[in-house]
Amino acid sequence: MPRPYMPPDGWRQRHLAAGLALALALGGCVDTGSGNAPKEVLVAGRLVTIAAPQGFCIDRSASRDGAKGAFVLMGSCASLSQSFTASRPRDPAILTASVYPGGDNFEAGLPGMAAFLASPAGRKALSRSGKAASVTIGAISTEGPVLYIRAADSAPAPGQEVEPEYWRAILTAKGQIVSLSVLGLKAHPLASGDKQALLRRFVARVQAANRQ
Repeated sequence: MPRPYMPPDGWRQRHLAAGLALALALGGCVDTGSGNAPKEVLVAGRLVTIAAPQGFCIDRSASRDGAKGAFVLMGSCASLSQSFTASRPRDPAILTASVYPGGDNFEAGLPGMAAFLASPAGRKALSRSGKAASVTIGAISTEGPVLYIRAADSAPAPGQEVEPEYWRAILTAKGQIVSLSVLGLKAHPLASGDKQALLRRFVARVQAANRQ
């Protein structure tokens, strides 16, 4: 039986796939400090800061941090804190962040990572159902040290109903791989350009929060 295609630096691509698959199955608790809906959180042994864009806060009950990685879910500060005075995002959406080890020489591996994510194995790693057929890749591009992906996943998501199309960014912070996603709600759909713009703001917030 022929071996499946694997781009250069295959170990790194397999590591990424494992990390993406772990994102929704991590155990443990996230240390969020005081407040019911904080705007940032320390994960990965208090090494990496995940900071939400304006109007978004951390959903403590749905976030996890463990030895194999971290998963952080974010939504409207007003909704999570159940406060009319709390801030609301301009564009309603669900944001996620996954953090896991393996960020060494990340930029050198970006071309291979892009090729991997466009392959059946990569689409399987991105799929909520673990099936490559559920994912369609719309675009993959790199901007400096960040890989941007526009994809659509027909598999259902746990919790609120989300649009099939979403945007994801993959970057590094403090030697860890960080995957950030923006998902539009079916009840409040967002244009693709709005999701992309929100993701860029999310990336900027996380990069700023983790500068030495």
